[in-house]
Amino acid sequence: MADPAEALGLGQSPPHDYGPRDPRRWRAPWSAHAVTALTALGALTVGFLLAAALSAGREAAEAQDARKDELIDLIGERIERTEELSAQLDTLRGRVAEAEEVAFAGVAVLRSDVEALELAAGLTDLTGPGVVLVLDDASDPCPQRPADCRIQDVDLQLAINTLFAAGAEAVAVNDQRVLSVTAVRSAGQTVLVNRQVLTAPYELVALGDRDALEETVAGSSLAADFAVWRDEFGLRFDLETTPAADVPAFRGSVPVDLATPVAPTGGADVRDADVPGEDR
Repeated sequence: MADPAEALGLGQSPPHDYGPRDPRRWRAPWSAHAVTALTALGALTVGFLLAAALSAGREAAEAQDARKDELIDLIGERIERTEELSAQLDTLRGRVAEAEEVAFAGVAVLRSDVEALELAAGLTDLTGPGVVLVLDDASDPCPQRPADCRIQDVDLQLAINTLFAAGAEAVAVNDQRVLSVTAVRSAGQTVLVNRQVLTAPYELVALGDRDALEETVAGSSLAADFAVWRDEFGLRFDLETTPAADVPAFRGSVPVDLATPVAPTGGADVRDADVPGEDR
């Protein structure tokens, strides 16, 4: 008969070793030195890339600032040159006036004719009753379309045409006399009138019947448009009459390109006259 203890396996060695073992510590797959080296290398790489990006951005900003300064200096030089030429033109006009005084001495009829022509050509200072129309930019800029909150060249053109259509005898914009040869053009955020840079506010002075001018301009489509633009964009439109306003003479040059001499009434055409030293 089998032994029960043997059947139960008592007294035999266990199939597995369940004895006490030394405790084990967790070890990282990388050594501490390797992790430190990789971290330092990554930090250096990121620092280098940031430094390179900052350096490139700084160089671009410095180049842009230098170009901007050059443009500002160039604009300043052009303005100074324009002022010098304007002063030179005024001096030459004074010399021409002196020469006219000498040439017209004793010739009252010729002097009267020249003065009438200068008056019609806008080369004479004028003073008289009229209206003053002020157009100005909005106090706050428009975020979507900044040009909508500024007085543009087309606004001045419409205002000038409206004043002349209302019966104005003479018009000036910021002391720039408006003639048939006057050009009104935009130049960035400014407007050129007679090639002179003007900035807001723009004061338009018109001479004539002040009551008729005020009534016609106030009821014009220009005033209706600015009533809408005043509420929507903040543009300024002020119209008032004045008993006495000054409109300066045109200070630019008036070239004559298409004029031809008129033949005398009872004589030969001056174009057929012999010119000394010229072969016919």
